[in-house]
Amino acid sequence: MKIKVAMLFGGKSVEHEVSVISGIQAILSMDTEKYEVIPVYMSKQNEMYIGDKIGVIEEYKDIKGLLAQSQRVI
Repeated sequence: MKIKVAMLFGGKSVEHEVSVISGIQAILSMDTEKYEVIPVYMSKQNEMYIGDKIGVIEEYKDIKGLLAQSQRVI
């Protein structure tokens, strides 16, 4: 059985974009045999989102489109 890990990235910080890139890089480096990683994007308004494309860096070129396809977590 895999250990579930939530990777949170983004947020209100002026380093928002750096956090997105670093978070996704960390996800890609994790051992998928051992961990089930759940990417959680935090918008600049501190809203959290999950979804199939949240962990795909290319999708952040169109954040509005990405969030429209994602599920907000409360």
